[in-house]
Amino acid sequence: MELNEKKALVIFNESAGIGNSYTAVNTVNETLRSNGYVLNLSKILPEENLIWGTGFSDDSGIVVCCGGDGTFNQVINRYIGAEEIPKFAYIPCGHTNSFANSLGIPQDTEAAIDTLLKGKAYRCDTGKVNGHIFNYVASFGSSSSLNFATTQQMKKVFEYSKHILRAIGELHMNMGDSFHMAIETDSGSFEDDYIFGAVSNLSEIDAKYFGKNDSFHNNDGVMEMMLIRKPETRSQAKEALNVLREGAIDHPLIQITRITKGSFVSDMDIAWSFDGEYGGVQKEAVLEVFKESLTVQIP
Repeated sequence: MELNEKKALVIFNESAGIGNSYTAVNTVNETLRSNGYVLNLSKILPEENLIWGTGFSDDSGIVVCCGGDGTFNQVINRYIGAEEIPKFAYIPCGHTNSFANSLGIPQDTEAAIDTLLKGKAYRCDTGKVNGHIFNYVASFGSSSSLNFATTQQMKKVFEYSKHILRAIGELHMNMGDSFHMAIETDSGSFEDDYIFGAVSNLSEIDAKYFGKNDSFHNNDGVMEMMLIRKPETRSQAKEALNVLREGAIDHPLIQITRITKGSFVSDMDIAWSFDGEYGGVQKEAVLEVFKESLTVQIP
């Protein structure tokens, strides 16, 4: 369906961010109705993995998500296997809104609604890990990561792409937190003791490591995998941490490659995070990148 068919499903998470999504959804409803839209409204409960409300159907002209990155991720995952994937609009109301930031979607509610009404449809890549879709980053670490995987601190790791490396270093440069993993990708095989890994669609790693001049590149069907090996000494850990804090990646412990698919087999339960939200633990995972599989309204 096209946006001009004037039908929309509005999904909101009233607990997103600092609780401002309820005000945002009222503004969205009033504005869309005044512009001739027929609306259905559904509420999302991320902590219970539940979406409920009136008329959550797959025939909506556009799906409007009012919440943070975790909310948007859950909404996207609702449509796995649907015959027709709708167009999405994102009204950012979360703590970090990294995905919205990466797409240039305004943080101001009225400006974001204006993007919904007057913007253009943009097709970007997504990834999938063991059946779970992620929009911009899937990360993994040892089972001890469980104590922070659902906190706001984890969300801040991916607040903006220019801070991703520094934040990862601050959270994970712990010599006692390693795991052994064998990774097979279309770019090669990797096996070592690691303390952290991530597959990301953010542009900062891409630009720093591969020398791209364009500021944003998330529709090429390729994502960047970053692995941080276990430090052998405390001085090596400190050295690598300083590199990460400076936003650099030029260090023997840090490995970056571009992939479109991969399998990950570890010697212990590994905690995964999707778009900054806890994604469970598993010893084996299969990852695949889908080119231009998500359509979102952008300015």
